[in-house]
Amino acid sequence: MEENTIIHGFKLWKKDEVAEVASTAYTFEHVKSGARLFFLQNDDDNKVFSISFRTPPVDDTGVAHIVEHSTLCGSRKYPLKEPFVELVKGSLNTFLNAMTYPDKTMYPVASRNDKDFQNLMDVYLDAVFYPNMRENPQVLMQEGWHYEIETPEEPLRYSGVVYNEMKGALSSPDDLLESRIMHSLYPDTTYGHESGGDPEAIPDLTQEKFIAFHQKYYHPSNSYLYLYGDMDIEEKLAYLDDAYLSHFDRIPVPSKIDRQKEFTKLQRVTVPYPVSADEGTAEKTFLTLNWTTGESLDPKTMMGLEILEHALLRTPAAPLRKALVDAKLGKDVDSIFENDMLQPFFSIIINNSEADRLDKFYHLTMTKLQQLAENGIDRELLEASINLMEFRLREADFGSAPKGLIYGIRIMKSWLYGGDPETYLRYEGLLQQMKDGLASRYFESLIEEYFLGNPHRTLLAMVPDTELAARREKEQEEKLAKKKASLSAKEIEDIIAATRALKERQQSPETEEALKTIPVLKLSDIRKKSYALPLEVRALDDTKVLFSDVNTNGIAYLNLYFDASRVSQAELPYLYLLSELIGMVDTQEHTYAELANLRNLHTGGMTSDVVVYTKNGEPDSIAPKLRIKAKALVEKLPKLMDLLQEILTESQFTDEKRLQELIEQEEASIELNLQRSANQIIVSRLAAYLSKAGRYADEGGLPFYPFLKEFAADFTGSLKKMQDVFKGLLPKVFNRHNLMVSITLREKEYADFAKAFAPLQQALSKEEFPAQSYDWDIKPLNEGLTSSSRVQYVGKAANFLRLGYHFTGSMAVLETLLRYDYFWTKIRVQGGAYGAFTGFNRNGFMYFGSYRDPNLKETLDVFDGTADYAANFTASEREMDKFIIGTMSGVDTPMTPMMKGDAAATCYLRGITEADRQQRRDEILATRQEDIRALAPLIDACMKENVLCVFGNDEKIAEAKDVFGAIKPAL
Repeated sequence: MEENTIIHGFKLWKKDEVAEVASTAYTFEHVKSGARLFFLQNDDDNKVFSISFRTPPVDDTGVAHIVEHSTLCGSRKYPLKEPFVELVKGSLNTFLNAMTYPDKTMYPVASRNDKDFQNLMDVYLDAVFYPNMRENPQVLMQEGWHYEIETPEEPLRYSGVVYNEMKGALSSPDDLLESRIMHSLYPDTTYGHESGGDPEAIPDLTQEKFIAFHQKYYHPSNSYLYLYGDMDIEEKLAYLDDAYLSHFDRIPVPSKIDRQKEFTKLQRVTVPYPVSADEGTAEKTFLTLNWTTGESLDPKTMMGLEILEHALLRTPAAPLRKALVDAKLGKDVDSIFENDMLQPFFSIIINNSEADRLDKFYHLTMTKLQQLAENGIDRELLEASINLMEFRLREADFGSAPKGLIYGIRIMKSWLYGGDPETYLRYEGLLQQMKDGLASRYFESLIEEYFLGNPHRTLLAMVPDTELAARREKEQEEKLAKKKASLSAKEIEDIIAATRALKERQQSPETEEALKTIPVLKLSDIRKKSYALPLEVRALDDTKVLFSDVNTNGIAYLNLYFDASRVSQAELPYLYLLSELIGMVDTQEHTYAELANLRNLHTGGMTSDVVVYTKNGEPDSIAPKLRIKAKALVEKLPKLMDLLQEILTESQFTDEKRLQELIEQEEASIELNLQRSANQIIVSRLAAYLSKAGRYADEGGLPFYPFLKEFAADFTGSLKKMQDVFKGLLPKVFNRHNLMVSITLREKEYADFAKAFAPLQQALSKEEFPAQSYDWDIKPLNEGLTSSSRVQYVGKAANFLRLGYHFTGSMAVLETLLRYDYFWTKIRVQGGAYGAFTGFNRNGFMYFGSYRDPNLKETLDVFDGTADYAANFTASEREMDKFIIGTMSGVDTPMTPMMKGDAAATCYLRGITEADRQQRRDEILATRQEDIRALAPLIDACMKENVLCVFGNDEKIAEAKDVFGAIKPAL
């Protein structure tokens, strides 16, 4: 294909090589419709397609977000209620979702199967251009909001998926804080609005505005199409032109993002946020200093600011962070550099503070920035931050997300605003400019231009209010009562009828005819043999080594597993504390700041955590490990091992000031992440009710918080005790006899690892310690965990092995059925929750959970009805095959080199063999209707155990007090 030629209606404007992503880049424009298309051609079989639209909101109703949900609720060619769900059930997708950003909406899909990929593209294109939402007002009612009432006597209430999703999202203080920061910086542009929707404003969205938003922005002339991977591009262009784009004429779409007019001086803002009365308000204020920082069309400045954020605020060696921590303005320092928008912003945040410290925070920050600009930033610190960025760019490890998906999101940083799409894929030249900047005042000049000399800044305090939640609920009740009082009897009947009609639609099954419109693969398209996890058990002297021979592009992925079964029950909080502190304190040779620089200069990072394994099929087994994860280039392995040896054998837990900072930071982190991780909290608590392994793991969860709080309250006494405990704990944990290692690299690189590992191995303690026993009283507590959350996270669990049942691959198919059929319909569609989740594990632990859920008892009733659903489950052969295929998309998620090594090691540690993995795969592929029905007695027995846990709103939990064994504040 040559530049300036027209291929199937598309003019090729530019063809170029992008070496950084090993691709040839093609930039097209569809002549008739004005659609833009960017294609990255390479040999990756994990193909990606995305269609995106510039969608700037002009209010807080969340219209962009609600339209994103609603386009996927049926279309011209696919007249089902929810084609998206049918796709999830029956596709081999490696990614399938849609995302709303402050100024754009993206619809990406990915698959390694050619036929599946084409199916996904077609469903998404038909959804965005020809959605049923334009004709059917019940779609807005379901996905956005509606008045709900079932009898004339009931109070009027709001419901809707996005309405409840955003009640949950904005219950999280950090999400709310970012929303308030943006509102303060961009009062006159689209970025000042909550694109997800503010629950107070969502009910202002009318059907007319909803349809108008789609008609205005969802046109090819306002679209950005993206293709990535190994495919026949001419075939795709012909399809896009013929099936969709040729049916539209180019039109002007007024979607330009306006720039915020620059402030002339600092703006001060104070906003409230809700906390429960149990939490209190002392040291719960967030202080933030915020700037707009240039434009995303300037990639050099964006990379410079990203490096600057890391160097000044994100590493233990960061000087601005250190100055703010030393000033004791709060318990922790955080930062945001958001550059996925035309006018990026930079925020410095103090957590757990007080409003009267705002001026001190401001003056200290500006003074320290002035000093750094005048005296210069430590070059080794900057070099370390540049090195870490370079390592991550070259590694390109995005976990389970396809590379092409991340590249597709990255290109929008320039493409959406008229820049070249490949701008943010190229990094070699930028990295060189950053390295060159070390020899000049480049980074200091960024401070001068974007922080010191930039008048567009806000100083914001977000202060806790124990009465806000109740006041807001009361105002809403009064507003709804007033609305109801204004309605005639007929209007109330109309709402009752509309509620009933919506529920009837939600409960009605899809017709066989509609279901057949969704293209489905055949079971024969599924690989029969399980993908191997490369693992060879070796030994270096007396240390077991789990070796995975994988092409890692010259990176070594190392895990050290230290057996923690020698740690006594009384020492467990200190083990979890050790996992937080290790690597963050001084050693005999270096300060913690010097260590941080060395880590960033020579490695791709190190982390530590406590993980608890159970043996396959043995619910009472327990194998706890303190795990150190590290990665480095193979040639840097000697340096990595030196650093690990120093950290594990020479750490000094004596610097009172540093230890107090770390304790307070961890305490603040748990508080801040409480709402965000509420679903994990309930699963962890349920597991703790049911097994010693679950209890051991949960010791690092909610119970760890009061330990930290007590530690901070009597810091001097607690520190002395910690130091005494650590004297016995460190040789028990960092012990040669306790150690198992996993290493992922090429066979030819193994000798380099073995040689580098030997000195570390020799340096570890060789003393032998006996295994400990744990005598917890394992029983269901059935807790209601209260907070200021406006939604609930509801969970039920049991152990089916203990009830006499066995694990089978059919459970994975049941998970798919529950998540995207029974729970989806009952909890999300009808209940208005954001979602539900479930799991059946080989150790017998099974759990059901809901996410951002307005309900509580109703959801427990849904869980209790699951056995009936399974017992009466019916599906045609075609539908059954679809559920199996959808299940296999999760089983066969493509893995990065690091993920392959980790998965192989986990299987070894849990005693899961290749034969076990193959058996599960065979059982999934062979699952039929009767296998699902056969699981009904298991589910019934589990639900009758009545083991439950709920995190949520204190009033909602109080209303349901009879279902709980105990009600207490989550923190």
